[in-house]
Amino acid sequence: MPEQDAMHATNAIAARFRPIWLCVLLAPACTGPTFTHAPAKENAAMTHSPADASAPVESGQLIARVLKLIDSIHGAADLAPDNIERQTGLPVRIHSADRTEYAASGRIDADWAYSLTSVSYRQGQAPSRLDFEFIDARADRRKPADPAAICALDVEGCRRALSRQGFEEVRLAQHAPDPGFGFRGVEPLSFVRGKVEVSLLAYEDADPGEARACVAGLQISVQS
Repeated sequence: MPEQDAMHATNAIAARFRPIWLCVLLAPACTGPTFTHAPAKENAAMTHSPADASAPVESGQLIARVLKLIDSIHGAADLAPDNIERQTGLPVRIHSADRTEYAASGRIDADWAYSLTSVSYRQGQAPSRLDFEFIDARADRRKPADPAAICALDVEGCRRALSRQGFEEVRLAQHAPDPGFGFRGVEPLSFVRGKVEVSLLAYEDADPGEARACVAGLQISVQS
């Protein structure tokens, strides 16, 4: 009988500790899943830059935002990054410690991108101009890109929009001689309101005098 009691006691102890030994042998089953890398969502965030992650902006909506920005500009101070962000909703990246070089940029679709860039005539000087343009962002540019994605606004539509904002069209002489460089080619259309001048650039250097010409860029200048 003492031997049977000892055997029962041994079996009881073994049964009590059996789950522990099973967990030692089958550790993953007891401890749950383990990760040797970050979750997929975090990896995606780490491998994509903010520019890549931002949603594309349709060109018509983009032009409307730029026109809203233009309407807000009355002096050089209105070219500042905070006003660009406030008027357009586009994030502006600062490229210099003195905050005189900055830009907003992004995608329209797989082929086209855009940029809105500050321009200073001297390094370290506060910008006096903003350049907006559509950019052919394809790796292979042997054939012209389809301009349909960027031709949301033609010259006539832009002319009417600027006129509603109080701008007056200024006619510049076309093919004016440029000493040392032959001829300048087609001059952009310019519109003036006070100290602010807006110049329209047509797609593929088309004559901006053509009402249906596609607007490919805008230069927004403020006179000192």
